[in-house]
Amino acid sequence: MSGERLALEGGVPVRPAPYDTDKGAAFLDEAEELEAVLEVMRSRSLFRYAGPELLRKTDAFEARLRELMGAEYAVGVSSGTAALQAGLVGLEVEEGDEVIVPAVTFIATVGAVVHARAVPVFAEVDESLNMDPASFEANITEKTRAVIPVHLMNYPCAMDEIMAVARRHGVRVLEDAAQAIGVSYHGRRAGVIGDAGAYSLQLSKNITTGEGGALVTNDWTVYDRAVRYQDQGGQFTTSSGTVRDPTSGEPFIGTNLRMGELAGAIAERQLARLDPMLAHMRAAAAEIRARLGDLPVDWRPSPDAAGDGGDVTMFFQDAEVASRFAAALRAEGIPAGRVYGGRTVYMNPAVLGQKTPWKNGAPFRSATHPTDRRYYEGLCPRSEDLLARSMSIALGARMTAGDVEDVVMAARKVAAALL
Repeated sequence: MSGERLALEGGVPVRPAPYDTDKGAAFLDEAEELEAVLEVMRSRSLFRYAGPELLRKTDAFEARLRELMGAEYAVGVSSGTAALQAGLVGLEVEEGDEVIVPAVTFIATVGAVVHARAVPVFAEVDESLNMDPASFEANITEKTRAVIPVHLMNYPCAMDEIMAVARRHGVRVLEDAAQAIGVSYHGRRAGVIGDAGAYSLQLSKNITTGEGGALVTNDWTVYDRAVRYQDQGGQFTTSSGTVRDPTSGEPFIGTNLRMGELAGAIAERQLARLDPMLAHMRAAAAEIRARLGDLPVDWRPSPDAAGDGGDVTMFFQDAEVASRFAAALRAEGIPAGRVYGGRTVYMNPAVLGQKTPWKNGAPFRSATHPTDRRYYEGLCPRSEDLLARSMSIALGARMTAGDVEDVVMAARKVAAALL
């Protein structure tokens, strides 16, 4: 395709419109999901604990999730953020504690830490764009209570190394698998390797209920604290709507992060699609990468290529080329973009300026954390460099051989012009 005019410059695009990049959402119009919703609607029992004909769909989702992930305990909640919040409560993270998070993640990871009145500490990522275990260890202080490794874009973290560091220093591990439900690492599912794991069921995720999430753990104490917290301290979880039973632990005030029956019904049906969908996207990604293997780019390495969910992310020599390549691919009809716009999460103005809902700026300027930690551009230089030079091509659950062919054709066309 050398010399062919780019669509960005007025040429004919490889395809007129992007292919469908939906994952779980691609199946929402299927008979199974529609019937699950209708069953709940007909029952008039949308609340998971009560109704004239309670079907216990959320209970069924939790049971199926436990079985699929190999977890002792699971609780469905209202979002992936809610799962992180409940998980931090389960791990007894408190005001003034430090929680280490990767520099590359969605802002919800940081927000959950701040919600717990704890202080986010940012660690570098490596070429996998996941947390660098060495940087995690270098950031541990006497205030470190927990770490949140993020399984970014369907790639698992190097959990063996992260767990070794965490156990050596007595740090609790909450896996953020919001973008990687179903992914595995050396035969173990993301989310059940650490002390607890959080999943998201938001519309763009591997399985979806529009909004929704879940927390899994093999630790009864973590589960008990988390499940009570997401249910107003346990008003319904432990008492089915009467008076809270204190035998499950010391009473405390919680909040409402509960999952409803409609979400539970959809999620339970979507779980059956998870493994085949991940295998399909993994195969599509592998073919694209193999056929473009001679391009002068660096590919994002996978900690477990047999267990990931597929990814097509490449690194260019500089940020300008990455930005131009992404724009050119989009003009060719290929959904592509720079990962998080090429900027780390702490460069978000709210994080950079430590803007919280509380007038005293807690947790950043609280009596329990007098060090007044600061964030700034250059805080994690390796992460900033990798992210700025990155570009990712989106995958979909129903990608066809023709879609894969178009990705390869478009990438070669753009590479011939720009690289």
